[in-house]
Amino acid sequence: MRKKQSNRADSKSSKQLNKKTKKPKQEKQYTHAQMKKKVDEWCSKYVRWLAADEDGFARCYTCGKEDHVSKLQAGHFASRRYMNTRWDHESNIRTQCVSCNLYAQGEQWVFGQALDKEQPGKSSEVMLRSKQPKKFTMQDLRVMYEWYKARCEEISLVKNVRIKKA
Repeated sequence: MRKKQSNRADSKSSKQLNKKTKKPKQEKQYTHAQMKKKVDEWCSKYVRWLAADEDGFARCYTCGKEDHVSKLQAGHFASRRYMNTRWDHESNIRTQCVSCNLYAQGEQWVFGQALDKEQPGKSSEVMLRSKQPKKFTMQDLRVMYEWYKARCEEISLVKNVRIKKA
């Protein structure tokens, strides 16, 4: 009996033909909670980086301690549980040191006084607005995520802060 000789070129090409084609990767589908967490992350970076100088240092809004933005946090006057003002970076969120934000429960009294110095009546307006119910759809969250991420990328080009690559 004669053995069949295999042609190497034929075997490679047949393998390539039989190989399943890879589907293009789809964007990962996040849950509502995961998307809120992503928006929180980029909103925090945006608030801290916006307050930073060219070297990446900023002051705590309530005690005045100066530190690098990587060691500061985004403190909320009205708690994050109130969705209506959770990502209100213009009125409700400022940079705070860990001591003020965590250990002193955000120094809400001092925070409110500082907001009122910026604009009289701002603290009461934020608190009233925070009590109004608000629900965000996945599309709303995705839009906010993209907006905050884009702004952070712009800021990172100007200031000494860098985006961690995942």
